[in-house]
Amino acid sequence: MYDRVLKASLEEQRIIIILYLKGNEITQRTIKVLKITDDDVQAYCFLRKQIRRFKKNNILAADYTH
Repeated sequence: MYDRVLKASLEEQRIIIILYLKGNEITQRTIKVLKITDDDVQAYCFLRKQIRRFKKNNILAADYTH
């Protein structure tokens, strides 16, 4: 998966971009990771302007912002 990018966001307070699958819809989210568990990622979502929980299995891609 994309654990390295997620961990870097958490440890270095880096903003990242993820592709996230929810139902049949794929969305691009810009997030800042706050907490990582075995199953999910808690992060501030800049699209929704609030803290959200993302299931790790539904994260299709993750990369650093430029």
